[in-house]
Amino acid sequence: MSNLSSTSLAALDPQDEVRVVGQYYDGKTAKLVRKYGPGPRIHYHVGYYPGSETPPRADDTAETIRQSIRLHQEGLLRYAAKIWGAEHRLSGKVLDVGCGLGGGSLFWAQEYGADVTAVTNAPEHAPVVEGFARECGLDGKVRALVCDANRLTVDDGPYDAAVAIESSGYFNRPQWFERLSHVIRPGGSVCIEEVFLTRPHGADVWAEYFYCKPATVRDYAEAAKAAGFELVDEVDATAETLPFWEESAAWTKAVLDSDNDLSAVERRQMRISLLANQAQGAEWRAGGLQLGFLRFEKK
Repeated sequence: MSNLSSTSLAALDPQDEVRVVGQYYDGKTAKLVRKYGPGPRIHYHVGYYPGSETPPRADDTAETIRQSIRLHQEGLLRYAAKIWGAEHRLSGKVLDVGCGLGGGSLFWAQEYGADVTAVTNAPEHAPVVEGFARECGLDGKVRALVCDANRLTVDDGPYDAAVAIESSGYFNRPQWFERLSHVIRPGGSVCIEEVFLTRPHGADVWAEYFYCKPATVRDYAEAAKAAGFELVDEVDATAETLPFWEESAAWTKAVLDSDNDLSAVERRQMRISLLANQAQGAEWRAGGLQLGFLRFEKK
């Protein structure tokens, strides 16, 4: 983790900002695979926990916790699919904007038959995404595109929908929606799962660790409206995603306790990660951050 703050990120030239964030995620590839892998569907977002489910026990192994995290990350996508009506809105040509290592892209292609363009600004991630797609037999269904989300163009026709899973916090929202207005067909959807600002301290906690620029739901709605999109669905899942931070912290503790091969630098980084996970959970509980699902339609 570098000490680049949300304030310094916002002060960068837009192109430098895209480059810095891309380099940050390139550098996290191996760590993401270790914690959320092995693949092919690797996700880098919170999980969804129905009310009847309990957080991990203190004596669970790192592998047991990792498997639970993966299960609940997929659960979040299945919940999103249900509330967004994926069977008819996310089964055509879909942009997965800020695709990470492509777990969501593979999910929409495998589960709903979508033709997915997986957009990333991390060059190292593109071949990983395409390699996982080949592994799943999705050569013709998922393609990776390295570009700035604010500069999307229609290279192969208009899209039926765009999906952004905890990635839109990195974008210039007015510019992004304006670009989407050119690539999404009339009546198409922009589906967003994101962490939204409810008070300044919550934003600091989220932004300083993940180098993003959180905003309110209203900020999103206003940017979308200016570009010709209407907010038609909003679902709050803050309570159902809180246990993710307990599991994430438990995994880190388990690795620190059991892996004697970690270097001093790796141990320091993991301790920082542990503190950040605990801080995120505290903000979730205190109402400082809101985890929500939004769907916009192009008029």
